[in-house]
Amino acid sequence: MARTAAARSTTTARKPAAKPVKKPVTTRTSADRKARPATRQRSKPVRSKLALAVSNRNLTRRSRRLVYVTSGVVILIVGIMMMIVIAQTRIAENQMQIDKIESQISAERDRYNTLRLERSSLREPARLVANARAIGMQPGIGTDFTSVDPYTVAAVLVSTGGVDAELLDATEDPFETYGEFKATVGGQP
Repeated sequence: MARTAAARSTTTARKPAAKPVKKPVTTRTSADRKARPATRQRSKPVRSKLALAVSNRNLTRRSRRLVYVTSGVVILIVGIMMMIVIAQTRIAENQMQIDKIESQISAERDRYNTLRLERSSLREPARLVANARAIGMQPGIGTDFTSVDPYTVAAVLVSTGGVDAELLDATEDPFETYGEFKATVGGQP
């Protein structure tokens, strides 16, 4: 303890502060100001980095830059966030439209299947026979085919304007070239 007390007494003892030295104030005239710089060269005062960092001029420039950069970054971030919100809203709207269209497609498919079922029940042969008998129809007994002379068919077509008269007077047999063709092919189809 004795040592600590002695150490305290030496550290707490202060040296008297030096009195500031006052510089004499001199007043110069404008002629003195103009004449002196020509005779004396001014050297730039050496400033420490701390003095530069704390100087008002640099501080305001840096603080302005910091404010501009910070506000620019904030505006950019807000803009990006707004673009994301708008994109998400558009995606949600499009998804709602897709869901609506898909539900309409599903409903139309169900309707189509219902109509196909109804159509198949309406076209059922047993139902058609029952409806035909209800209105007095009877099944056919049989069919007879009648052969018609080709010249009669041609005359009817000419009288109705279906065939040119020059084509009917053709004396060539149309199957004559068919036979020649089959001979060159070797009877293959």
